[in-house]
Amino acid sequence: MKVLNSALLAVYLLVPLFCEGISGYKPSCKIYHENSEELFSEDEWNGGLEFGKLNDDTAVGPILKTYKTANISNILTYELNGHDNYLTVSKPENKDEFYIEIRDNFDQYEEKETAETMSLKIKFACDDNESRILKIKIPLRDTNNHSPQFLKSKYEYKLAMPLPKGFDFDTIDQIAVRDVNLTNKAIDFAIKGDEKYTKGFLITSLGRTKEDKKNFTARFITSMIMDFEEDTTFTLSATDAGNTTRTTETNLTIIVDKANSFPRFAEPEYIADLKNLDYGKVKKIMLNFSNGNDITLDRGFEGPVNFSLSDLSEENKKHFKLSSKGSKVQIELSDLSDTFLSQGVISEALTATKETTETSTAIIVLLPEVPVNKVTERSTTVKPQESKTKDDSVNGYMVSTIILSLTTVGLLGYVIYLHFYRR
Repeated sequence: MKVLNSALLAVYLLVPLFCEGISGYKPSCKIYHENSEELFSEDEWNGGLEFGKLNDDTAVGPILKTYKTANISNILTYELNGHDNYLTVSKPENKDEFYIEIRDNFDQYEEKETAETMSLKIKFACDDNESRILKIKIPLRDTNNHSPQFLKSKYEYKLAMPLPKGFDFDTIDQIAVRDVNLTNKAIDFAIKGDEKYTKGFLITSLGRTKEDKKNFTARFITSMIMDFEEDTTFTLSATDAGNTTRTTETNLTIIVDKANSFPRFAEPEYIADLKNLDYGKVKKIMLNFSNGNDITLDRGFEGPVNFSLSDLSEENKKHFKLSSKGSKVQIELSDLSDTFLSQGVISEALTATKETTETSTAIIVLLPEVPVNKVTERSTTVKPQESKTKDDSVNGYMVSTIILSLTTVGLLGYVIYLHFYRR
């Protein structure tokens, strides 16, 4: 009985020691430090290795690391964090060593990845039919080798004029760039061009997008009322925040939507010269204006536009008839009586009204002089001493000229008032 108890006690004491030996068993795989006879320690096997920083523009192809081995038959698996394998781990069958190489897709790493460190895990097959895993971290050095790239080759905004203060271009097309550099965290946007317009632009960075950390967007608005006369192109730039900055440029064009803008006449005044009209033989005429200019809206002609004449007497209104088609307006004079023609000059304002906006231009009609026989017919008997002298005629002409000039200036002033204060 004592012998049995002693045997049980021995088993009780040996089992923990045996189990401890089993649990403390280490596979036979061995790896030597590069260019050294020193073996990897257990801490290095368990905690892993960390390489020095690898430049993100390292050329494809060269062997990154070579390690001598012992008791390793082959490499079972290896994997790298991220969307793809950018490294190759291989072991020749007839050599006790393995290699870590840079694959030919490494130049795409920044395009696809955001991690600044690659994590490599290698599983080795040991000669004792066991396996062992080694983890390696490879930090990357961002060399800022990529310039920002606009997501569009150019930006165009077709807009009705004028633009109000605070107009948000982003509602039409938001400006955005992509910068794949691993450590770039900011983009500076700028617009260059005609200063009278650029001072009315405000463009700021909104930072990275939530959907893609490599994309950066801008907020682009007006800081004042802006009225473009014609299509205008600016230079849009994006600059990254690297130690040595990189800048990309593209075109940004404001295209004037003439059809849908607020109305505006092509000329501030239109003059119709009828002085050579065949007096008495023409009862109605379509007005033609100096230099062959038709009355035209150079913008704002799309949609319902109403035209009207003002500053005309009730009697003169009977002689004017307006018609319009598209952007052009025509004025017809009819019932050209002696009384009407004897006025010498008629001036009025032509107004175009679209929704809540309006614009005006001056219309000046120079009428023919009344023939002498018509004057005689209309005049009463004149005493010889009351007839006009040559000096009187000259003075009368000068007075008429002055009146015409003052009338024109006054009408233009009225048009300017309508243009700037009643829009």
